[in-house]
Amino acid sequence: MNETFSVGFDNTPEEIAAAYKAFQNRYTLRRKVIYTVVYLIVIVLAADLILKDPSGPMGWIAGGLALGILVFNWIKPVIVEKKMLASMAELGTDEHYTMTLYDDRIEIETEIIQAETEIVAVTPEGVIPVEEGSDAAKEIAEHPELVRDDTQVQKTVYRLAETEIVMSEQRDLLLVFVNRSYIHCIPERCLSTEEILAFKAYFEEKALT
Repeated sequence: MNETFSVGFDNTPEEIAAAYKAFQNRYTLRRKVIYTVVYLIVIVLAADLILKDPSGPMGWIAGGLALGILVFNWIKPVIVEKKMLASMAELGTDEHYTMTLYDDRIEIETEIIQAETEIVAVTPEGVIPVEEGSDAAKEIAEHPELVRDDTQVQKTVYRLAETEIVMSEQRDLLLVFVNRSYIHCIPERCLSTEEILAFKAYFEEKALT
């Protein structure tokens, strides 16, 4: 298997937001700046047309469209970030990750745990909630295997020879960018000093920094 080592971690909403911003800055900031320059030029040209012919529609239309696209270009990431965090809050799940580093690949197991799970009992009268202190609650306490486990585990595999991977460090976060499309955020608070050093050494050795 040639396993190097594994690290377990989770993410807070603030850490996810920071990782999202890092991803945006790394892969979309340059494009946004280029678009900004282009649309500013269009706005300047449109303003020149308006000054020369205030009654002409072309200058107003071109300037208005360019200004609208320019503003949206900078506001969209903020809107997406807010929607993403709101969706995570509505889902009501807690995720724990295990990243295992091998010589030829990286495997990530995502353990999804339902944040709020109602325990119920199946009775002749139907399915009813289990009340604290009831006989059913006492039976479950003695036999926890009676409670259905809603935990789901998903595995993702990135083969180094087939995947563009870059690792970088930002404040107290270790960020792993994958194929310019995904990002994994490993908080240093979840790792020991030895694990942090070994984690960085792995990516440096593979020239993935």
